[in-house]
Amino acid sequence: MKTTDTHAGACEPEYFMRDGKLTRRTFIKGVGAITVASALGFGAQGTGAPEALADEAPAAAGEKAVHAVCTVNCTSRCHLRGTVRDGKLVRVEPGDMPGRPGYANACLRSMSYIQRLQDENARVMYPMRRTGERGSGEFERITWDEAIDAIAEKLNAVLAKDPQAASFYSFTGDLGKLSWEAPTRYAATVGATTWDIEGIMGDHGASMGMTMVFGTHRGAHDSRDYLNSKLLIVWGRNVADTHTSELRDYVAARKNGAKVIVIDPRQCSTAAMADEWIPLNPQTDPALALGMMNWIIGNDLHAKDKLVEESVAPYLIREDDGTYLRMVDGEVVATAAGTGKADEGSIGTAPAAQGEAGAGAGTYVIWDELTGAAVPAPDAASIKGGSVKPALTGSFTVDGVACRTAFDHLVDACAPYTLERTGEICGIDPDVVERLSREYIEAQPAGIRMGQGMQRVYHSYAPFRTVATLAMVAGYIGVPGGGASHAGGTATNKPVAGYTGPVYDFTDWSDTGKKANLVPSSKVYAAAVNHDPVPIDFLWIANSNFINMSPDSNRIINEVIPAIDFIVTVDPWWTWTAKYSDIVLPACTYWEHWDLVDRSPWAMFNQPAIEPMGESKSDVEIMSLLAKKTGVEDYWSKTDEEWIRQFVGTDHPAWDGLDWDRDVVEQGIFGRSDALYDPAIVYADGTGYKTDTGKFEFYTESLVAFDEEVPTWQPPCEDPREGELAAKYPLVYIQYHDRLNVHTQHILNPALEVVQDEPLLQMNPVDAEARGIAHGDVVRVLNDRGDMKIRAFLTEGIIPGTVATQSGWTPDYFIEGCYQNLTHHTICDAEEAYSMTNSAFYDVLVEVEKA
Repeated sequence: MKTTDTHAGACEPEYFMRDGKLTRRTFIKGVGAITVASALGFGAQGTGAPEALADEAPAAAGEKAVHAVCTVNCTSRCHLRGTVRDGKLVRVEPGDMPGRPGYANACLRSMSYIQRLQDENARVMYPMRRTGERGSGEFERITWDEAIDAIAEKLNAVLAKDPQAASFYSFTGDLGKLSWEAPTRYAATVGATTWDIEGIMGDHGASMGMTMVFGTHRGAHDSRDYLNSKLLIVWGRNVADTHTSELRDYVAARKNGAKVIVIDPRQCSTAAMADEWIPLNPQTDPALALGMMNWIIGNDLHAKDKLVEESVAPYLIREDDGTYLRMVDGEVVATAAGTGKADEGSIGTAPAAQGEAGAGAGTYVIWDELTGAAVPAPDAASIKGGSVKPALTGSFTVDGVACRTAFDHLVDACAPYTLERTGEICGIDPDVVERLSREYIEAQPAGIRMGQGMQRVYHSYAPFRTVATLAMVAGYIGVPGGGASHAGGTATNKPVAGYTGPVYDFTDWSDTGKKANLVPSSKVYAAAVNHDPVPIDFLWIANSNFINMSPDSNRIINEVIPAIDFIVTVDPWWTWTAKYSDIVLPACTYWEHWDLVDRSPWAMFNQPAIEPMGESKSDVEIMSLLAKKTGVEDYWSKTDEEWIRQFVGTDHPAWDGLDWDRDVVEQGIFGRSDALYDPAIVYADGTGYKTDTGKFEFYTESLVAFDEEVPTWQPPCEDPREGELAAKYPLVYIQYHDRLNVHTQHILNPALEVVQDEPLLQMNPVDAEARGIAHGDVVRVLNDRGDMKIRAFLTEGIIPGTVATQSGWTPDYFIEGCYQNLTHHTICDAEEAYSMTNSAFYDVLVEVEKA
């Protein structure tokens, strides 16, 4: 049963729009057989939603087949097939994947999404203007002309004074090419500010860690490659709930004889289907990887040849300043620590301008054991050919400069992580650490699949960087069935001989006249409150429930929002963020407008399958209306469909055989003619690293000042092991994603509420008994930033000392408060020096008491 008590703090109930005022929503109660049947799609009742997901095959008469690609942020990009009857979307099922039979996929979220999609009580139906105080829920309906005129008046005044004081913030609610980029493209046309979003959303740690070692923030083996694995370690990744398109490959690998091990503080759904679940303390993943490396190296089982040929292991490091030794014309040159090569920028944003370490400062140096001299670092072919033999370990003096190899620095970093110390830090029996290390190195090959959760901590780059380095030490990078993979598979398209032109024509889309001012999102709070590094006088929020999915909601509501003069939210839904906006505009969902997704090797297309709800418009339509009032209409002269036609209108051979009516309109998907359907294996030839050195780069000289030049483990920002804070708040609080939601994008869905209709606090019985808490009790979770009241769910599927809730629940589902009351936005100096701070959502201490 869901309760709806009002909390006096910042987190208040979610509201619907009724009669010009946002009113408290009502809840489904007394779930029985009839309600369950309707929620599963056999006929929705009492929700304003149409019949959905009928189990029978659609009849031909009076029905229309439609297609779409799901563009919410789980990154699976599933192709969907729908059925429209009487103008309503009534059925959604997996769509075929050309060239890859049997790989159709759709999760329960996307199939039940149509209930929420077509519920006028959940949707923003018309442009709305705030009439009361921010947060009061008082709005009035206005026309599109009135809305655009009011927005343009405010925006033009800001642009005239300081264009960078106007901010356009597009998050990940719709990752279609047009919807995601339209707001930031508009910002570029007027010279306004946009935000590199990965930091505030807690996804940038993975990007930083991968970029440090590989030179690119993404890179993964196709999940089908795990059929080649003898051992598969799923490290902090719950694919059974969050990436169901991959799950079949894990199951297939297991049937093929691979052992599957899941490392996670929780016995998530993926852990439940694995051969073994290894629970560890949150925030300790780097320590476990360091301990495994220490055991592998200590037993002389590391891949020496691969380390020498493909990594910076033999590169000489100066003892005086910690930089790479460099030579020009055979002589050592003085260098200072560079800034390091930053990542490519978050997905969909311009590259971060960080510079390159040592650019133009000479060549890197190794010690050649054949000649007994320092020489420029050779390529892998020269090493394999035997003309040079780099020393993997050792101390040397070159032109009076004392040096050691980078590998020696890594060995020193691993040395403190004995089996006993690793086990103590991670909460794992030392014997398990040893067995895991042995099984990993002896599997030949073993693959690792890393998930986003382990990087939402202080020093967030450390988990991905360290685990990837473990894979290199073991010799599994670039090996079929191996790798240390993040996110989905790497693009699989073959180069076309003799053709150098682009696949897509983004020329006009990229032509914006001016450029946007891209700012790291870790600075958004300071920008609003302190005008540092830019002021925020006007804020346009699209594709984002900003308050609900950003850390420290009390701080946002009490400090950040009051400092911003004018806020516009563009969204299909009445979100918590919309409630604190001055103008709210109704946006289309991906079933209601044209868009494009490049899911290599496929191009996937959205088009209006149904009429937009109310007066909803696409992001391109909305920005085009605003452009006419702000003097940049020349850049917004195309419709959504015209943009898509231009994008795929090149003469690239990839489009050979494309028929617009058949492939785009009727099928919604096209298998490109340059497609490679075999599983991608990155770095398979030992090349392709995009670091400054062109090698796997576990030594990052820009982090010398922070004593993190090689992978390390740093204690959490809020450390449960010691200190006054730990004494007051002894439990680690983490969030997790599950099968019910992607952020807040599937909230208020009656079909999913049948499965679970309120947030629950997972808690180990040991911790509960010490506090007199029984299963189902209402408890208060608190720290110095805020609190929430929630029902306790006792389970041995979470380690003692840690409690957890699902991410994405909106405030109205809590008895009081909300989970983001507990989180914090703490700047990490090392992360800022390299790129930007990643929100440490899982680095939080709390106490739990019976309410």
